[in-house]
Amino acid sequence: MKFPPKKIQLLPNIVTNILYECDEFLLAEKPEGIPVHETKDPNRMDFTRLLAAKLNLPELRTANRLDLGTSGIVLLGKNPEKNAEIDSLLKAAEKEYIFLCNGIPDWKENRFECFLKDGNKEVKIVRSGGKKAITEFRILSTHSKENLSFGMAKILTGRRHQIRVMLRELGFPVLGDPVYSKGNPSKKENRMYLHSFRLCFTDFQGEKQWVETEIPPEFLSRVGKQLSV
Repeated sequence: MKFPPKKIQLLPNIVTNILYECDEFLLAEKPEGIPVHETKDPNRMDFTRLLAAKLNLPELRTANRLDLGTSGIVLLGKNPEKNAEIDSLLKAAEKEYIFLCNGIPDWKENRFECFLKDGNKEVKIVRSGGKKAITEFRILSTHSKENLSFGMAKILTGRRHQIRVMLRELGFPVLGDPVYSKGNPSKKENRMYLHSFRLCFTDFQGEKQWVETEIPPEFLSRVGKQLSV
């Protein structure tokens, strides 16, 4: 059973959207700057616990992970007995992110394949010993005055920092990225401009579902004009 979208006030000044909900799981929109999972700091609240407390769902479990600075769609399981099925559903789903990046590429579409290996703070591209990562990039609009581009990334694998590492390697790092934009004016930005925008999946009844968010207002204000996908 699908329920209509609703907005929930988690803490003062923190509002999240419940984008989709059924008996087994829900899709919620995580704000940027909030960790998805519990951190080493016991006093720092995370998105999963905040939502679990607000919805009175103590067994709520996050199926996918977004970085601290990344906003957008998070899938959370409600029924522990369905964890394996939920993970399989997510693995088969189509996942698309939107981003603002520094610079203007000379290409409109780019399929990037590489091998990634986790480090302490950074993920590195390696020739051997890593895990294969594939992303399809598409530039939606360019903004020469700001020297920025607005684009979409469809991830075909789910590696840590995948989009961020690849865009840095291509020479167009995510705007506001505190790790992969070293020596770049991104350090002065108020957020990292990466957002989990759309999820397409087949539900437990075999029906195709498309769930997407609005474009975050910070994206619009940063380029000073309307954006569309």
